[in-house]
Amino acid sequence: MKKFIIAIALILSIGGASVYMGGMYYRYDIYQAAMNHLAKEANTTKKQTTVGQFEISYLENDQQGKKPTLLLIHGFGAYKENWLMLAGLLKNDFHIISVDLPGHGESTIDLNNNHDIDRQVETIHQFMAQVNGKPFHMSGNSMGGAITALYAATYPDDILSTVLLDPGFINDVKSEYDHHLSEGKNPLILERVEDFPSLVDFVMEKKPYTPFPIAAVSAEKMVGRADANKKIWKDMIESEHNYDFKDALTKIKAPTLVAWGRQDRVLSASNAPIFKSLIPNSDIHIFEDTGHAPMIEVPIQTADIIREFTANSQRKS
Repeated sequence: MKKFIIAIALILSIGGASVYMGGMYYRYDIYQAAMNHLAKEANTTKKQTTVGQFEISYLENDQQGKKPTLLLIHGFGAYKENWLMLAGLLKNDFHIISVDLPGHGESTIDLNNNHDIDRQVETIHQFMAQVNGKPFHMSGNSMGGAITALYAATYPDDILSTVLLDPGFINDVKSEYDHHLSEGKNPLILERVEDFPSLVDFVMEKKPYTPFPIAAVSAEKMVGRADANKKIWKDMIESEHNYDFKDALTKIKAPTLVAWGRQDRVLSASNAPIFKSLIPNSDIHIFEDTGHAPMIEVPIQTADIIREFTANSQRKS
């Protein structure tokens, strides 16, 4: 992907304003070409299945039945393609499934549904019974990390190991994000395209280079989903929960790695020891000079720790 992005950047740098206008005009084509390239590099194919009332979109590589399964769960307001760089690095190690949660990406968006994480767990459980049917490794980022943890607690026989990347739902140690929320602002819900660079700066410490057509489409997609994201946030944070998250963590049986970017401004890495104290068989890894999205900021290091941790977990079991 790096070579592909550099090629786009060189093309767009020649011709000045006319190329800029052309790039903006064809921005969705350029964006899709970039996603297709990443998917090809990761040997993944886009698929779709029906789970209850939801149409679920997901990416799957070609290793089913050959390698252990790794299910990847994105965070709030994100989508399955967030994992493609990581999937490319792990394509020979795992049968990889990356899923769009209901309300996200290309899966069903129905604002009449409740999108709290326990509902997401149930949908993912039914989804995996359809497409996989065997115990699997699971990793999630942010909200996806909380979903992964709650899944492991609810369906322990399904899970071989979990890797929680900057997981949500414990913020005893407050972050810069909490300060914004206390002022009635949610930086993760984008309502203006021009605020996209600030959002990227806030979320990531190590920002990958992104040509302007791809950044423009990403921003437009996020703005177009602002109402859905507001509803999902309300469901997660403000609705009455049918679970006690901290108590659920104590029921996780699978080996668990809590991995966090030290410079995370969304969820403080100082919460990692709290997760470790609650999850019986767990450990911590801290990514230095990294923010809220290690799989995007430091994909090689993230792939290495997932590969090593899951291998060690299988040897111990």
